[in-house]
Amino acid sequence: MLSWNKAVLESVTASLRRLKPAIDAMQKGEKLMNKEDYQGAEPHFQAALRHAPDDYAGLVMMSKCQIGLKQPEQARRFADRAKQVNPQEAQARHVDGVARLMQKDYAGAYADFKAYERLLPGNPNTVFLAAVSLEGARDRQGAAKEYYRYLQTSRQGEQAQHAYQRLQAWGYIK
Repeated sequence: MLSWNKAVLESVTASLRRLKPAIDAMQKGEKLMNKEDYQGAEPHFQAALRHAPDDYAGLVMMSKCQIGLKQPEQARRFADRAKQVNPQEAQARHVDGVARLMQKDYAGAYADFKAYERLLPGNPNTVFLAAVSLEGARDRQGAAKEYYRYLQTSRQGEQAQHAYQRLQAWGYIK
């Protein structure tokens, strides 16, 4: 039994050693993204994905990086791949929704944000973005409902101010 456990441990360790270059590259890219240096981060994510092309976290980070570079088409490509790799994870849907908003694909963005909410409810930012999507699609009633729902959880900041102003302008609140 001890030899079996040792073999399993060695296998897992070897697998982790193979992923180390990808993990290191993702960490470097993430540090640069935190500094909003998306151009500097991109080659690190490219390197990570060369080592681990189906890594969900790497695909999502690359998608976020592409959003920072204002490349929504590329962001969507990486988000779509992440959704294929792990359909039960929510974050790729959120990132794809943001990329779709950038492309003015309001119906697609709304669908992504609602899918995110089904998988991982409770993110007020997603509710706000769903409202923005509906507003872009000229669904004032739907947008008002989502903005109102957003204001139930968040009353401060630019997004809350925007939501309140839209509801006020549309005559839903005085």
